[in-house]
This record gives sequence, structure tokens and C-alpha cells, in this order.
Amino acid sequence: MTKTQTLIVSILACVAFAVGIYSSLDKDESVSKNTHLYTQPRELKEFELIDQNGERFSKSNMMGQWSVLFLGYLSCPDICPTTMMKLSRLIPDLTQVQENTQVLFLSVDPKRDKVDNIQQYTNYFHESILGLRAEHKSLYPFVRNLGLMYSIPPEEVSEGYFVDHSASVVLINPQGQIHAMFKPYVELGEIPSINPEVLLSDFKIITVE
Repeated sequence: MTKTQTLIVSILACVAFAVGIYSSLDKDESVSKNTHLYTQPRELKEFELIDQNGERFSKSNMMGQWSVLFLGYLSCPDICPTTMMKLSRLIPDLTQVQENTQVLFLSVDPKRDKVDNIQQYTNYFHESILGLRAEHKSLYPFVRNLGLMYSIPPEEVSEGYFVDHSASVVLINPQGQIHAMFKPYVELGEIPSINPEVLLSDFKIITVE
């Protein structure tokens, strides 16, 4: 091995070690392995969405509340309705832990999901769930800021297209910061989805202790 190769290996080893230390510092052992709790809550940049009532929804609408946010789209056949049902059943328990808790559904399919049908969709699961939407120019940077992703097929795809999107649920604190992420459980033959009991338990740890 040449001196140059040795130096490169040493640098890579140092980087790997540093990343390992950082990862360990950013992990709170009090919560479950599927919950990522940020040691330093991340900044949520200013944004502008539209809610299911056609009203402007911005960062100010999250201030003073714990916001539980999930991405999805109305034509989603499995992950979205499964997660929405679980979140809707959790609402009484979440608000018992922290009365100032709101559950938000953000559509990542602006071409098909409009204000009226988003409202019908969220009301089907629970009348307190607030549906949100935006065009891609506002939607994409907001979703990326949350640490999530979505992908729309090319325009030439037929109307029956599927949208790839993150199945995690994001927790935003009353200061308008990204506080934690509840990741889905992935099991062979099962739809990736959150565990509601675990989410509730970790929510208590995060917001009360």
C-alpha cells in the first residue's frame, strides 16, 4: 500500500469514527429504536401551504402546539389509509397527554388532490385532522426540510399513477421546530406503518419527561 493509499484509508477511518460518534450522540436511548429524537431540534423554515378550508397555513399555525404530521395522497391504496386510521384512533390519547396537539395530513399529489376532496378524506378518519396541500414549488422544499421525500411519476403516466413517499410521521414542537420522527415498522408481507402504542409511549416521553 502506498503512502497516498494509507493516508486515504486513515482519513476514511477518521470520518467513519466521527460519524459513529455523532450518530450515538443523536440517539436517545429512552425512546424506541424506530423513533429518532433530535438532540437539537431542527429549524423549520418559513413555508406557505393551503389547508382543507382554503385558508393559508404557515409556520405560525404550528406555534404553541405539538404537530403530528404525515405525508400521503388520496389515491394511496395501503400505507396512507392504514396510517391515517391509526393516527385517528390515537388522537384522544395524544390530546390527553398534551391538550395542544394537532394531527396534520399533507398531500403530496397536488395534481389530483384539491381542497374539497382533501377535506372529505380527512373528515372520514377524524374531524379534527387538518388536511394540507401546496403546489410542488412550495411543497417540495417544505417536505425536504422535514427530512422526508416524495416522488411523482413523469407527466405522461396515466391518471392511475402511484406516488412514492415517506411513511414516517414527523413531530414538530410548540416552538415550530422539528423535534422527532416516528419511523414505520417494516415486516415481511406487511404494509410499512407506525406502531401506535410505541408512538404514544414515545410521545409521552418526549413531551412530558
